[in-house]
Amino acid sequence: MSRHDLFSTERGGYPLESREKRHLSDAVYSVTALNFAIRDLLEGAFFYCQVEGEVSNAAYPGSGHIYFNLKDEGGMLKSVIWRSQAERYRSLITNGQKIKLTGKVSVYAPRGEYQLIVSRVEEAGVGDLYLQFLALKNRLAEEGLFDTHYKQIIPKHPRKIGIITSRSAAALQDVLQVFSSHRPDIPLKLYATNVQGRGAEHDIANAIERANRENICDLLLLIRGGGSIEDLWCFNEEVVARAIFASKIPIITGVGHETDITIADFVADLRAPTPSMAAKYSSQSRDELYQYLSEVESRLMKMMRDKLRTLEKEIDHLSYRLYLKDPKSRLSQNREQLIRLKAGLGRAIHYQLEQLQARYSVINDRLKRISLNDQIARHQDRLQMMSDRMERALRKKYQEREQAFVNTVEKLTLLSPLNTLLRGYSMTTKEGQLVKSITDVKICDQLEIEVTDGTIDVAVVSIHSS
Repeated sequence: MSRHDLFSTERGGYPLESREKRHLSDAVYSVTALNFAIRDLLEGAFFYCQVEGEVSNAAYPGSGHIYFNLKDEGGMLKSVIWRSQAERYRSLITNGQKIKLTGKVSVYAPRGEYQLIVSRVEEAGVGDLYLQFLALKNRLAEEGLFDTHYKQIIPKHPRKIGIITSRSAAALQDVLQVFSSHRPDIPLKLYATNVQGRGAEHDIANAIERANRENICDLLLLIRGGGSIEDLWCFNEEVVARAIFASKIPIITGVGHETDITIADFVADLRAPTPSMAAKYSSQSRDELYQYLSEVESRLMKMMRDKLRTLEKEIDHLSYRLYLKDPKSRLSQNREQLIRLKAGLGRAIHYQLEQLQARYSVINDRLKRISLNDQIARHQDRLQMMSDRMERALRKKYQEREQAFVNTVEKLTLLSPLNTLLRGYSMTTKEGQLVKSITDVKICDQLEIEVTDGTIDVAVVSIHSS
């Protein structure tokens, strides 16, 4: 567009002749007067115009209006869509979107600023920056840099946190304020770096690598406050994405505002909508920590009580098993049985003797009445023989029972598992059942090996036949 076209009367501007006269005038303008003159000139010249560019730094305040910049490779134009038409075009006003606007230029004279009042928006394609963003995003996604199984776990109770940002960033003060009220006990380490401008992406990557080399933090916060898409573009560079992916220390990003999404956010282990939220995500508050410790204490006490009850049951079970396996216990039972048998045998002998004596008395009385001395003598001899025989038989029976008891005790002693254990052998059981063959067990079975001075719990790792 030529200067003549710009100020032609056909476009509503001032005539060239009038402009030249004003230029040649010796009048001195006040600032206000000059601003109003410029307003009249521009608003008259650009009462209706069309302009094409890429959306940047779009904002949607509570007033309902939409504010944004329209830019190309050489310049930037402030633009606004009033609330009455904002809802109609909201979906087209996104950062990186290439659009064609129809509207008029408006000058705010008190500040000497101008902007485009938009009346119509048309889609003109995708902006160059957005195309770069999508190309890198798709390539890194194909490589797997965004996959969730690569995400590291954010520690619940970090011992030290590193902060990667500019030393003069307002976001740093916001984060420090959060930690001051949220968790003042956590030590912080600042890795100062540029977060905007030429070469900032390499500075950020170097800061991440430096934090990993020092390895004194177990969590890193990569933060920056809000800004235009150009201001935040260093977080969309590949070198930053790969540095985040290579980090052995978990990283939380908090870049810009909630609507600002960068490549760094996709690669990071956790994305926070703002720097302040990144600080809150990095650790539990003191109240949450106290509650967590209280819950842990309660769980530990319950586990201890449950474990004690389990151990008491196991001790009772093992004590009963030892009682059943102990030969002394069996000998004690047999000894008691022998005492009972001996007492019963004594009573039986005494009873038999009493019966014999009674029978002897009856026979003796009968013999006396017969008065046959020879028969009496024979019967007395016979009775004596029977008495002696009975006594010998009872004594022999008693000795046999006693010897049988002794033999039983000796056999029990020889067969006792404890006696076998004393000779260097061991006894293997599975769930209380004696293991006699490799067919009784399988891989991963839990076995108990009993030796002379205790038990050994083992697991089967292999089985070999002899």
